[in-house]
Amino acid sequence: MEGAQKIDHRLLSPYVRYVHEVEIAAGTRSQDRQIYDCEFIFVVRGEGRLRIGDRMHEMKPGGLYYIRPHVTNAMEVTGTLPMDCFAVHFDYMYLGDGHEFSPYAVYLGQGIEEGIGRLPERPSVEPSEFEVPAAMLASDVKSFYEAFKQLNDAFRLNGVGGRLQLKSAMLRLLSLVYEELMTREGVRIGHPHAGMALDAIRYMEEHYAERLDTTRLAARALLTPKYFGTLFKQATGTTVSAYLQRLRIERAKPLLAERKLSVEEVGVRVGIEDLYYFSKLFKKVEGMSPTRYAASVAWPQSR
Repeated sequence: MEGAQKIDHRLLSPYVRYVHEVEIAAGTRSQDRQIYDCEFIFVVRGEGRLRIGDRMHEMKPGGLYYIRPHVTNAMEVTGTLPMDCFAVHFDYMYLGDGHEFSPYAVYLGQGIEEGIGRLPERPSVEPSEFEVPAAMLASDVKSFYEAFKQLNDAFRLNGVGGRLQLKSAMLRLLSLVYEELMTREGVRIGHPHAGMALDAIRYMEEHYAERLDTTRLAARALLTPKYFGTLFKQATGTTVSAYLQRLRIERAKPLLAERKLSVEEVGVRVGIEDLYYFSKLFKKVEGMSPTRYAASVAWPQSR
């Protein structure tokens, strides 16, 4: 979404506002509407059309449809059968009391006061590692159905425990969406430059301990560093340097857990010879220093 704040998976803490399973009669046409949060619609049975902005999407069983805030949309159920679907309204993180609203009042018109008008502009937050398309067909329909069923059931639970189950179910759904869109290495499936990005990543996985940078990777692809960096970011959602940094930190973690090498030696092993920089980068990525990480991993083993 244009203008949306991008957050990585460590900050994803979805806040689910409303979930329901609904059967919509054949021939039903909705009026144009806009929503204030994000919405997933998952079709279980029936067919239809969904217009999001200026694009029309055919709705089929197993289809997942994603509507962003403040985008005009309308739906029509086609054919002779009703449409069964799940709908989930959510934010990728809780935006605070000042941006909260009742879905019953705003979307369902229950107890809504006359002249409420539009809600104030709300911040837009979306994941940085993957971009959800407006429409996609799930390859694992059963898992998606189970995830939405779990969401629907959890929404009817009370108390903090119920809200935590709801958050957990939403994270499960987002992980399924990610797996549909991205490879294990974090490359967008079907992207025109996915092969180039995968080749570069596999090279980084083999040579991360060496002096490695965008120039060296670009030369292998016979591209200029600037152009290579642009294509890599388009295919992965991150820069070459950020990807390499995270890879090196991931390789450092098991070495730290073994507690056989000093922090400085671990840094050298993964291609970061400057102890101060390695420690600073590790803390930035993991939220704690290398020493504290090693102690926290070793503590359960010592017991």
